[in-house]
Amino acid sequence: MRIGIDARLLEREMTGIGRVVAGILNCIRSLDKDNEYFLFSFGNLENYRKKGFTIIPTGRNKVIPSEVYSPIWLNFILPRYIKKNNIDLFFFPSSLIPTVNLRCKKVILLCDVFHKVNKNYHPFFYRKYLDLFLNFSIKKSNLVLTISENSKEDIINFYKVPGGKIKMVYLAAGEEFRPRLLTPEEKEYLIKKYNLPPNFILYIGIIDFRKNINAIIETADILVNREKKDVYFVLIGRPALDYKNIIKKSQKIREGHIIFLDAESKDIPFIYNLANVFFFPSFYEGFGLSPLEAMQSGTPVVASNASSLPEVIGEEGGGGGLMREPNDYQGFANDILKLSEDKNFYQEIREKGVEQAKNFSWRKTTEEIIEVFNQIYETEK
Repeated sequence: MRIGIDARLLEREMTGIGRVVAGILNCIRSLDKDNEYFLFSFGNLENYRKKGFTIIPTGRNKVIPSEVYSPIWLNFILPRYIKKNNIDLFFFPSSLIPTVNLRCKKVILLCDVFHKVNKNYHPFFYRKYLDLFLNFSIKKSNLVLTISENSKEDIINFYKVPGGKIKMVYLAAGEEFRPRLLTPEEKEYLIKKYNLPPNFILYIGIIDFRKNINAIIETADILVNREKKDVYFVLIGRPALDYKNIIKKSQKIREGHIIFLDAESKDIPFIYNLANVFFFPSFYEGFGLSPLEAMQSGTPVVASNASSLPEVIGEEGGGGGLMREPNDYQGFANDILKLSEDKNFYQEIREKGVEQAKNFSWRKTTEEIIEVFNQIYETEK
């Protein structure tokens, strides 16, 4: 079978879905010797060519803005290349498929439908765009892949999709995320490069109120302003909606105790190990890759119990981290204080997190996806 994959996400700074595609591709050639894999992209992706993939570079128009060119490429350019290369099945990790008729089988990855769950965090026209084209893509695809039971239920409820058309596969953290004994030189390098405090609470993700950054600010207010604790919070991620308001609100915390950073992806595994605690109070996650990376790195996790996070972190009491309702600011503060003051408790949560992370692997995920591809091709010839 000739399998095509939209690999444009590999050419950008890695986002969540880009890391998913990379995780799958890092395993798929070693696990699947029977099928051929074609990566469709703008450029040559030379590092993936060396791994045994056939690269189909389409080029791109650099004059047209990417937000305009992307749907043009998807609907008018990609279908020609799919036909030319006799693709039997195409995998769309960005959820949307071309509106023109494709004669190949189609599998989409739909990580979440947060735009349906809470309409307050997406612009009106963006929601309408998704409502129109995502609904089309779900109906016309042969199968929908999603990344948690919570997301599967949301897709069924909001799009009235038969459960049999949806396959859930959990994600995994890369092997680079692991407990590390950082040398004094490595610590000094990171601290100087990013002007980090020696001890800090870490958040990694989009800087957006929908990620419940407000809970981080309110928890910092309790610990720093009211309790007078010398606690620092480091937030790493790209700015999104309401970023200016987030910065403005964070200024009520004593100066220097909330730090917003952009960090190179190669440094992130080391920063996890430098942090004392990972704090992730998000309102909604399709999966929750960052908490998994933290647990696998041996960094204790304090998180919300919302949406899919209990599936990743594990059930309260026996799981790999501490979870509370998203707006339980005092509870979050109490958890962070206990971790900082009780060394035995800290080590217990750390060990539980490492153990919980062992339930997820890219090898297992990729094996399940290969099985999906083969089943669709065989049963729907």
